[in-house]
Amino acid sequence: MEFEKPEGTPDPTVGWGSDVAAQMLRRFGYPYISLNPGASYRGLHDSIVNHLGNEKPGMVLCQHEDHSVAIAHGYAKATGEPMACVLHSNVGLMHGMMSLYNAFCDRVPMFVFGATGPMDSSQRRPWIDWIHTTADQGSMVRDIVKWDNQPASPQALIEAMCRADMMTRADPPAPVFITLDAGLQEASLDEPIEFPDLARFQPPASPRPARESIAKAVELLKGAKRPMVLMGRCGHSDEAWNKRVELVERLGAIVMTDLKLRSCFPTEHAAHVVDPFNQFNPATRGIVAEADVILSLDWVDLGGAVCAMKGQSAAPARIIANSLDQMLHNGAHANHMALPHMDVFMAATTDAVVDDLLEALPAGKKAPWRGKQEKKAKPASDPQRVTMERVASTLRAAFADPDKVSLASLSRGWPCDLWPFRGPLSYMGKDGGGGIGSGPGISVGVALAMHTRGRQTVTVLGDGDFLMGASAVWSAVHAKIPMLIVINNNRSYFNDELHQETVARRRNRPVGNRWIGQRLSEPEVDIAGLCNSYGGVGIGPVRSVSELETAIKKGVEALNAGKVCVIDCHVNPGEERSARSTIEDRKTD
Repeated sequence: MEFEKPEGTPDPTVGWGSDVAAQMLRRFGYPYISLNPGASYRGLHDSIVNHLGNEKPGMVLCQHEDHSVAIAHGYAKATGEPMACVLHSNVGLMHGMMSLYNAFCDRVPMFVFGATGPMDSSQRRPWIDWIHTTADQGSMVRDIVKWDNQPASPQALIEAMCRADMMTRADPPAPVFITLDAGLQEASLDEPIEFPDLARFQPPASPRPARESIAKAVELLKGAKRPMVLMGRCGHSDEAWNKRVELVERLGAIVMTDLKLRSCFPTEHAAHVVDPFNQFNPATRGIVAEADVILSLDWVDLGGAVCAMKGQSAAPARIIANSLDQMLHNGAHANHMALPHMDVFMAATTDAVVDDLLEALPAGKKAPWRGKQEKKAKPASDPQRVTMERVASTLRAAFADPDKVSLASLSRGWPCDLWPFRGPLSYMGKDGGGGIGSGPGISVGVALAMHTRGRQTVTVLGDGDFLMGASAVWSAVHAKIPMLIVINNNRSYFNDELHQETVARRRNRPVGNRWIGQRLSEPEVDIAGLCNSYGGVGIGPVRSVSELETAIKKGVEALNAGKVCVIDCHVNPGEERSARSTIEDRKTD
């Protein structure tokens, strides 16, 4: 990561309202702040450059406010720590709202500044400051942040920032939003500012489960013959990873993990009976129905996992669950999912529940009660046709140590069995809210975090997702953040083709028309050329297996050289997987 260097020596004086905000960010320890410039926060912009010298935090310049939020989102996914970003007035906030919703649904910490034209109307410039002033800007995002505030003085700004930093870091994490009045930013300070001792403004310890709840859970688990663990939101550390493995082995349980979330359990482990998935299907639902006790460790949509669906009976198991997610639920959105039946419910973090269960359960190691799900073979495809399985195996073989690679995102058809997850940094999960065009920005944020931690970042994106957010590549090139992007390019919004096929079949209408309004052709986009135009290394299109190995070799060499590289792999619609396909999951994403 390289920051642009200001001329001259930074002014050490805290002389303006925006200097206070900049100083607080530094004192909190935020290393980066992502932004797309705007006059509503020109005061803060100056403070970061000419007061802080554009470091601690340093600016990550973006081409769109969606990317500003998405990069901070990806950084938080990778580190578990909040990053700062800033959005220009009401219009910038409107641009960034989709990514903010993603981050809220993904339950990541994030410190977001908004800005508004001067609340004192006598200070507003004609026209532009009036249309960029909102009486209650926080109301635009109040339903998708943990807390918001618009302070009116330097002292109030300090208090608001302390509260926001505490709240975004506290479990359950979620973004916070502070609106900066342009008038406050640009007002000179009448007297010196006294900054507080931030050691006295730390987030509380994570909640622990009640002893009675642990006792009930242990009683059920000890009596279980077919225990299952649904691994959901979990801690980032290697220690927490190892404890989850130990718990599963003590129980003799089987495990399922969610492709929407970061890696949380070794996928090669005998207890991990199916590859990570995005949605349940009849086969995975059938396995759930075999369990007699289910331990849900903050699983996303537990109700959907255990309730009846599509003619199948509800899971008969007793349910033990933990989550703090209910603390963020409101009536505005349905991201609380279906309400599950639960026999034991603990308002605590997954790490705390695992710790307390390990303390209460007897030591030992049992084999899982069920073997891994057998894969269903499909007819072999053309040996020269590019599939995601061929991409995965070729790409993994190109790295000297693939276990030091972090997969920031994965598109439809990725074969998790060919690229096992062996640690908490193996894979970062999806975007949380299903927001469009989020993959590039989130992936840049992951790479921003990983490249200073001795890890390389690879992300696999669909062509539609990439094209919606492609200019995020420029931010990575500009800041010298190395990453490799592989495009699963089926030249279509193919997921929506499947939806249109579903509707046509239900209505007895021609399914052959599903492509209309979906195909990205005539003309096809020159994705490699687009990457080159942003200063990266564009390779492709790769249309055959004979081209694939050379393309991936060049891509990994570019990554090793510290560059940003995009490889455009043409995969036929509907043939992302080859003969070694896992359980069919069409029409579910």
